[in-house]
Amino acid sequence: MKKHLAFKSIAIVTPYYYPLYGGVQEYVYHLKEEYKKLGYRVRVITGGFKKEKSHDEKDVIRIGRGIPFRINGSVGRIIIIKKAEHVKEILAKHKFDVIHYQEPFVPFLSHSVINNSSALNIATFHANFDKNGFYRYGVGILKPLWKKIHGRIAVSPSAKSSITKYFSDRHVEIIPNGVDIKRFKPSNKPLEKYSDGKLNILFTGRIEKRKGLIYLIQAYKLLKKKHPRIRLIVVGRGPLLKHHRKYIIKHRIHGIHFEGFVPAEILPRYFATADIFCSPALFGESFGIVLLEAMAAGKPVVAFDISGYRDVVDNNVNGLLAKPKDIHDLASKLEKLVVNLKLRKRLGKNGINKTKDFTWKKIAVKNIKFYKKILGERKKV
Repeated sequence: MKKHLAFKSIAIVTPYYYPLYGGVQEYVYHLKEEYKKLGYRVRVITGGFKKEKSHDEKDVIRIGRGIPFRINGSVGRIIIIKKAEHVKEILAKHKFDVIHYQEPFVPFLSHSVINNSSALNIATFHANFDKNGFYRYGVGILKPLWKKIHGRIAVSPSAKSSITKYFSDRHVEIIPNGVDIKRFKPSNKPLEKYSDGKLNILFTGRIEKRKGLIYLIQAYKLLKKKHPRIRLIVVGRGPLLKHHRKYIIKHRIHGIHFEGFVPAEILPRYFATADIFCSPALFGESFGIVLLEAMAAGKPVVAFDISGYRDVVDNNVNGLLAKPKDIHDLASKLEKLVVNLKLRKRLGKNGINKTKDFTWKKIAVKNIKFYKKILGERKKV
């Protein structure tokens, strides 16, 4: 172990982890890997979700069972713990110096760990919302947990604004999400089946109301009449898939390809295949890792102008922002890129440059510096 380390062991507690996929899972995995490179002993504490295990199971401690529930227009997870003593046993065995919670107010895993922790407690808030009934009406339960957290992080100004609406008496540091620029890069090989000279517009994400895919489909319908050689590739699955398929058949829209779930190792090739990336999410996006992934791949992005995305996309610099729910404005922004190769290249190049500040190594170092800062402040008390 490196002698200069102010602490040696870190636990990352999260209600979301592999084998499920999502932004928080990516955040946790990459922080863990970078921490290990820096010489720390790291474990992920999470729940069990499926019979399958994650590819890094040796680093994972599973407590309880993850139960899905609807929240903020998407699907979240709460971790049900049958034996509270199990948490105490794990903390006593591993003696973590720092415990870093992801969305610490999600019941019940983080609550139990915080209440039994004698470590430095750090929390990252990822969510972006206008209102949160659980926070509003559960303040009596959550306020004591908030006070036991020594250092607080938000992944964006939007995420910070969301949490400080309800808990505003302590400082909240902004440390953004990152992107794996070795995985998402311009040199990746495109998919042969879509390398036929047509212009590819890519969407990746869960097919649910919050992600706004229907608006992209409608905008694409308008564009297809003027630009027949465009194509829309949809990666992902979700509850609205059948509804969207029926809409496409009813309106006789051609050139839309649903790819379903795509394995993580194949996903970068879809970005390499795209000429334009579009994410028409409507709300609930605190940062948008997917936008950084597209930028890292050198692709111009088009997105609705919502908080969270506005924190990532510099309009007319590395992407174009359209008025939310306005299919005509979305179609107009897409068309600008469809007809202008020079603009696509300029925005794509600027996107690559931006992602250099969001490597996971840099994000991990920022988190470690924050831990040390909070640890130093506590020693002075």
